[in-house]
Formats: sequence, C-alpha cells, structure tokens
Amino acid sequence: MLSKGCKPNSMTYNTMIEALVRGRLADKTMILFSKMVENNCRPNEYTYSLVLNVLAAEGQLGKMDEVVKISNKYMNKSIYAYLVRTLSKLGHANEAHRLFCNMWSFHDKGDRDAYLSMLESLCSAGKVTEAIDMLSRTHEKGIVTDTFMYNTVFSALGKSKQIPHILDLYEKMKRDGPEPDMFTYNILISSFGRAGCVEEAVRIFEELESSDCRPDVVSYNSLINCLGKNGDLDEAHMRFKEMEEKGLNPDVVTYSTLIECFGKTDKVEMAYSLFNEMLAEGCSPNIVTYNILLDCLEKCGRSAEAIDLYSKLKEQGLTPDSITYTILERLQSGSQRTSRIRKQSPITGWVVSPLR
Repeated sequence: MLSKGCKPNSMTYNTMIEALVRGRLADKTMILFSKMVENNCRPNEYTYSLVLNVLAAEGQLGKMDEVVKISNKYMNKSIYAYLVRTLSKLGHANEAHRLFCNMWSFHDKGDRDAYLSMLESLCSAGKVTEAIDMLSRTHEKGIVTDTFMYNTVFSALGKSKQIPHILDLYEKMKRDGPEPDMFTYNILISSFGRAGCVEEAVRIFEELESSDCRPDVVSYNSLINCLGKNGDLDEAHMRFKEMEEKGLNPDVVTYSTLIECFGKTDKVEMAYSLFNEMLAEGCSPNIVTYNILLDCLEKCGRSAEAIDLYSKLKEQGLTPDSITYTILERLQSGSQRTSRIRKQSPITGWVVSPLR
C-alpha cells in the first residue's frame, strides 16, 4: 500500500490499532498511534478509545500523558472532554482529573458534560475537597452551576459525614444560587440524620415546608429515621401521623423504620401494631421488615409469634436471607443472649438484625 504511494487514512489506522488492541499489545499500539500522528492523520474519538482501552487493560494508564503529548496538535476541547468522560465512567478518577486539569488550563470555555462527569467521578472516589473546588470555579470557564451539581456534592459530603462543609456549601447555595430543590432538601435531611445532627435535620425540614417545594414521603422517611435513630421516638411517631394527615401514604421504608424504632426500645406491641397496620393499608412488607420484627420477637422470647410471622413471610412469597436463617437458628437453639455481630439494614441504614 505504502510502496504504491497510497497513504493510510484514519479508518486504516483504526483498523490496525484495533487488531493490536485485541492482542493487548500496548507498546505496539503506542508506536502505531505515534506514526499515525507523524503522518498527519488526525486521530478521532474512536482512535483514542482504542488506545485508552488497551492502556487500561494493561495497567498503563499513566501513559495517557504521553498520548496527549504525542497528539498535542490535535488535542481540542472535545477530545479532552471525551477522555475525561470515558476515564470517569471507567472509575479512573485520578487520571480523569489530571486530564481535566490540562483541559481547564488550555481552553477558555469548559465542556459541561466533561465537567459533570469529572464532578461525579471525584464524588464517587470520595475526593470531596477537589469536588468543592471544582464547584466554586465553574464560572471561570463559562459553565453555569446548577442544582444537580450541588446535589452531587451534597450527597458525597453526607456519606462522609462532613457536616461543616455541608453547612458552608448550603449557605453559599442560598446566597449565590441556584435554588435548592426537593432533592437538595432530602439529601440534607438524610445527611444530617446520618451524622446525628437532629436539630439541623429538623431545621432543613422546616425550611422545606416554607419553600416552594413540599415535603414528600422521602422527606418524612429521612426525618423519621433521624429522630428515631437518635432517641426521639415520640417525635418520630408524631411525624408519622403528620404525614398521614397531610395525605402522604407511608411506604415500606416508613413502616420498617418505625417498627425498628419501637423494636429497639422493647415496645413490641407497638411494633407489631404498626406491622398489622401496614398490612391493612395494603403496604407489603419486604424481607427487611420481616427480619426487623422477627429479631424483635426473638429477643423478647416470643418464639411462637416469631414462627407464625415466619410462616406469613413464606406465604407472601418472600425468600429468606442469611439474616432470617440466623434468627431462626437462635429460635431453635433457644439462645437469646449471645455474642453477636450486627449488620446494617440496606433500607434504613440501621443495625436491624443481630447475628452470632
């Protein structure tokens, strides 16, 4: 082909690079990529995706800097944005951030999609300081900060219980915009509850009530969980009644949370009453709900009721899990007070079922 004076085009190079990538030949891929650029053939997004994939597969993502250097004359904002998005989706936050910083330095206007991908990647990786810094600098590249961006960072801060950062960022949001939405309020209530900051959670809930938004089931669930988890069971139950009065239907999370609240304080009759109310209202318990109540009954020595409840679980067509079987083993052995490991509920975030 070359001897006849026919120059390879991008499709030809991509086909050859693809063959090398299939063979996981990273070094040869880099050599061919370099020749492609030397011959003034512009790489496209597909070319970069091939090179990125083989480097990732071979643990050589550090060579992405070399890729950028080799093809510097062709590196534009869209290519940078594509690489940042792709690396972020693949979970390579450090490499994505390094490329993003290059893009930020060399281009006057930012790419919103790349920015969002980078922000989400940093938050997923727990790099909240970098995420907050990014959020504060969007205006430098003409990107308008929106509520979704703030919510992404709030969520990450909440998971790591970084309350001072949440408070500072929330004040900045209220001062400079954008306006908080329902998701913002719910994330904040949940975050403060997770950190045991009951007064802050209640304050945010009250701000939600006085805003253009209105509390929904998720808002009440977060507040009830916060109150119950931190020992204010009466207030948690009052909020439960309040949501019903406002026409909101409690869901399986609401009931499971309150049942656990009462179970943890040995108020078995109230827990069972809520369970029966749940059934009467047509809200189907899930396996977590059953495990919570089974555990409560077993610890109180009410074995016959626990076995009857297990029968109901089976009749409902639910599949017992490892927690269920551990409680049943305790019932059979009659051991109610043993050394136990405690497991967190995937629904409420609480410790719901003691294990041996």
